[in-house]
Amino acid sequence: MSAPEQHLQVVRRRAVFFISGFDPKGAAHYHRTYRTEAPRQGATNGWEYYVGPREKRAEHVQGWTVKASRPAQAPDQHEAVSVDMEFLVWDDIVRSQWPKGWWGVLVGSVLAYWSAISSGVALVRVWSQSRRTLLALAYPAIFWLLTSLLAAGGGLWLAAELGWAWGAGLAAGVLGLAFRIEKRLHTSWLLRIYRFADRWARGRLPVLDQRLDDMAQRVAHRLLHGDASGQADDEVLVVGYSVGSMLAADVLARVNKLCEGSEGAMDRLSVLTLAQCMPLLGLMPAAHGYRRVLARARASGATWVDVSAPTDWGSFALIDPFAICLGAEEVPRRQAFVSPRFHTLFAANDYQLLKNDKRRLHLQYLRSAPLAGGYDYFQLTAGNATLWNTATQWKQQT
Repeated sequence: MSAPEQHLQVVRRRAVFFISGFDPKGAAHYHRTYRTEAPRQGATNGWEYYVGPREKRAEHVQGWTVKASRPAQAPDQHEAVSVDMEFLVWDDIVRSQWPKGWWGVLVGSVLAYWSAISSGVALVRVWSQSRRTLLALAYPAIFWLLTSLLAAGGGLWLAAELGWAWGAGLAAGVLGLAFRIEKRLHTSWLLRIYRFADRWARGRLPVLDQRLDDMAQRVAHRLLHGDASGQADDEVLVVGYSVGSMLAADVLARVNKLCEGSEGAMDRLSVLTLAQCMPLLGLMPAAHGYRRVLARARASGATWVDVSAPTDWGSFALIDPFAICLGAEEVPRRQAFVSPRFHTLFAANDYQLLKNDKRRLHLQYLRSAPLAGGYDYFQLTAGNATLWNTATQWKQQT
């Protein structure tokens, strides 16, 4: 892969816009995670990180600065990067779309599953390219269906043998055990995500549409006008994590429209998606508007790199969302899909523990690792190489 000359430059100033996943936790949590994990990663990669305090910058924007440096043997070789990181708030929308009771979760997930089942072609596409992901999407339904059958069947059988009190007790015991297991499997979280995606596909989230406009305007203003002093960044990076990858694609499409006629603006924009799950929304039959968003995002020409692990069943790892959702065959010039290869970042026993804990594995993209390897979240966001430079090196090594 080749890259334009401007993508080979050393980065000294970077603006990062972070979009979290479908998570009711807000900026305080993610700032704390970055501030805690960055020094730990520094012990591995030899860089030093200073993470500044969090501050409110606008109604739905919080931010902090990061100073990253790597002392070299010669004084003139000292490397330093200044990062302005902004957390684009939408956790308030997540909380508003977070059913409090199990009845709301159940009804919403049934509608989402029905929508998925009604699109047989989409399911065939997912099965042909990512069977693990399809199984991951289906397992909450399978888990609760089997639980319900066991509770009802076992309860009725015991009621016929020993009486209704025994039958009800067995059914309650099965359901109680299932709820305890659910806390480890996080099936309710996935069901809530499916409900959210279904409502988005049907155009029932106008508040999200307005928030995406606000996000895009924030990014476009940075591209066109630089920071508060008017100084331009070497790279403007949009990071979409998990469900945030869906929002990142939409933001990119809107930024491209806002920057029309501004020569070179999009050349400095990079998009990094982690554990992307865009086909979850893009393949829904009702998601016509989102598929148009994906088409505009693909045509933007911005650098796009997705990092998703095949062992992370909550992501569409190494799958081109544009190809699977739009049928597009040609891969744009600056687009890449790579694995973080988590197994190279941990000792064998530690990696096995990580692999067995699906929730922890899904969070690893934003955390430090004990061994040096290709994937380093803190170098991607605060290192001195552009996103495309880093992705090019990965592709050469694998």
